[in-house]
Amino acid sequence: MNSAPNPPMPNPRQAKGFMVTIALPSALPASRLQVGDTFALHENPGEHLLVEQTTAHPDLPSQLIITVPGKTTPITLHIDEPIRPLRMLRTVHVTCQLCDQSTETELELVANGEPKTWVCNRH
Repeated sequence: MNSAPNPPMPNPRQAKGFMVTIALPSALPASRLQVGDTFALHENPGEHLLVEQTTAHPDLPSQLIITVPGKTTPITLHIDEPIRPLRMLRTVHVTCQLCDQSTETELELVANGEPKTWVCNRH
């Protein structure tokens, strides 16, 4: 049986309707990191790093400076460097595919996936 690597699936935690999400890949570019995210570098998957702050490098625009608690110096990563996401909590704005009603909801992208479509509970 052949199946897609990230098949769409309903998000069971969505109380405001029915949301279809697609699982995140196991590697994402460092540019996707935001404050509060937890990630690991592929060369050290056992070390979980919490993003305290991200800033663009002042001299190298393709580099990110990431401040991590417990580290004396920040981590510098290329924006395309693959990282392993562990926790990525996001507030997402979704619009119902049937009536254009919209709402904001919190999703943990690693656990629940990225939203692709939503139908509100009126349908």
